[in-house]
Amino acid sequence: MGSRSLLRRMNSLGVLRAVMGEAQTLRELAASSGLSRTAVDAVVSDLAAMGWLAASDAASVRGVGRPAMSYGVPREIGCFLSVDIGANHVFAVLTDLTGAVLGRTSERVSEADDAETRIAVTLELCDRVLGTAGLDRGAPWIVTVGSPGAIGSDGRILHFGGTGMPGWVGLDLRERFAAEFAGAVLVEGDVPLGAHAELAFGAARGLSDVVYVLCGRRTSGAAIVGGRVHRGVHGAAGTVGEMPELKWAELNEQYGRDVLGSPRPTREQIFDLARSGNPAAIAAVDEFADDLAVGAAAMTLAFDPEVLVIGGGSAPGADVFLPRFEETLARICPLPPTVVASTLGSEAVAMGGISLAARHLDAVLEDAVATGTAFPDPQQARRLVRA
Repeated sequence: MGSRSLLRRMNSLGVLRAVMGEAQTLRELAASSGLSRTAVDAVVSDLAAMGWLAASDAASVRGVGRPAMSYGVPREIGCFLSVDIGANHVFAVLTDLTGAVLGRTSERVSEADDAETRIAVTLELCDRVLGTAGLDRGAPWIVTVGSPGAIGSDGRILHFGGTGMPGWVGLDLRERFAAEFAGAVLVEGDVPLGAHAELAFGAARGLSDVVYVLCGRRTSGAAIVGGRVHRGVHGAAGTVGEMPELKWAELNEQYGRDVLGSPRPTREQIFDLARSGNPAAIAAVDEFADDLAVGAAAMTLAFDPEVLVIGGGSAPGADVFLPRFEETLARICPLPPTVVASTLGSEAVAMGGISLAARHLDAVLEDAVATGTAFPDPQQARRLVRA
């Protein structure tokens, strides 16, 4: 009896995982799971009775006779909230449990803002995006907080090598946000979260070993090893930008300094000038590509990835600098990976937080399947997530 119960719980999780991706009919679930139509029908009935699933007409499979029903996770069950707190910005995104975006908003902040000011802006932003969906701080099952720097496993900021953000190092972000929200709070570095976003939604999807370089105001990297983002002991894996020899720390402020006029053009202006054939801008972009490639080569040689993804604010200029970048990378690395530019834009870190929240919920449900006596309903699952 116990083994049959465990099998039923495992099948329930398998079906729920399938419909988290997209609503499916019983026939589709049976085909993808390998279960019989009768077994799938029983599992879907159980999950629907618990509130995990809701049925709707599947318009795409309409034909003669009664239309097939598709089953998906109701939007109203719960939500995830993710915030990306940077030196110059705060971005918040709200999704349902499947990752479908319900709302997003952003705000500019100053590097000089102290920690409490930055957190106050973040909380106001959270209230704003929740309010657009008719929700409050009690609604999110999981709140993910992304921050620059190395983040300890307890949610404390251990190190920040950038400028500004006074009072940020040493701050316990998990404790601070747990005091404001009813749900679980996860805290992770912005660069690892960018890698999580690529793994779930972007260029690293379906891949096992990937190097991710976030090249924005700051430049740093993260590694995906065996299909998982590698944190390291202190959450500092990939912080090769700390090495002054690589010139990553001030890469975006320094390249082309000797050839560009004063005042120095913005990054976007430099890329546009290079596209138009301006010799000084082309020289500046070549310098940028070379310096970026040296640090990327260090990570490539350490991890031997399938793909190297370049994200962050510089990614839209990849058409200008990528050929030179790949040429320099190939000179250093005997077996260079494929190089691609991210298409996720400025939302990458926040969406990485949504992916991290979804992974956490999945891990909680998997543990409940292994150790419990029945598959948890949504209310029980939420309590387990918070525990």
